[in-house]
Amino acid sequence: MPVSVPDRTGSAAGVRVGMDIGGTGTRFVAMDAEQKVFARLAVPTPGEFTSGSAADFLAGQISLLAPGRPITAIGIGASGPVDPEGIIRNPDTLPGFTGEPVVSALASRFGAPVTIDNDAVCAAVAEQRVGAAAGSTSLLHITLGTGIGSCLLLAGRPLRGADGMHPEAGHITVRQAPEPCYCGREACWEMAASRQALQRAAASALGRDSRDRNVVADLAERATRGDAVATRVFREYGLAVAEGLGTLLAAYRPHTVVLGGSAAEHLDLYREELETYLRRLGPWIHHAELAATQLDDFGGAIGAAYLTMAGFQMPATARDR
Repeated sequence: MPVSVPDRTGSAAGVRVGMDIGGTGTRFVAMDAEQKVFARLAVPTPGEFTSGSAADFLAGQISLLAPGRPITAIGIGASGPVDPEGIIRNPDTLPGFTGEPVVSALASRFGAPVTIDNDAVCAAVAEQRVGAAAGSTSLLHITLGTGIGSCLLLAGRPLRGADGMHPEAGHITVRQAPEPCYCGREACWEMAASRQALQRAAASALGRDSRDRNVVADLAERATRGDAVATRVFREYGLAVAEGLGTLLAAYRPHTVVLGGSAAEHLDLYREELETYLRRLGPWIHHAELAATQLDDFGGAIGAAYLTMAGFQMPATARDR
């Protein structure tokens, strides 16, 4: 990991495409030879494909993103497990993409190298290149999105498991988890501190449907005005984030922590509770510099584009299954 189809074009010029396939939305960027992003596209992530394939869907979006431009490299960030051969293995949040040979199919379609990795790696790469942790040699990136993603970059290289796959730290145990996780554990950090967890809590506080994507922003507005109920929701969310983060800080001891994902937009409303909790842990953790992402929702896609040129690549040929 990451897994690539080798570059046989012999050309370094042209358009690099980066994409971030999340459980809720998929985002694409086009990057020129000067590493400038000149086009962006965001679409809902399909749960299934009744006609065509996952690769057909992705290829169609790429064609819309940069019509008439030669594609010289494609980087993919995907939520959840990506196996050492570059196949997504995430039936719970990416069922339509799981088991599909998107790497080899896109490489064949565009005649360009295609690289895939966990979306948390892509987000971390973007933050280290052009975001809140620019130049950091020890970065822990946490994505608070549909689920929770994490990546530890040491000297620009992501920590890998012995099987070559990316650690899934969203599934460590915390006390605040309101319900069992789809992974099979009873009390996962992802169930307590993802953006979806915050969304459910906000909807409950406002008496609205948890599928309403505006509830978190509306609750945040009330919290900034001093509303006691809204303030309590964000403080409790901060504690949930802190409990899992404290475990990772004890294990990894990074210099810098960046919180990304849509829930990080409201860090100011729960930073105090988060940092107070971490201070109580004393010397058992390294007290890292904590920052919110400086990138928008396209940070993961930007990181995926950088992934196609990143120095830590260990390319291998992806095989169809």
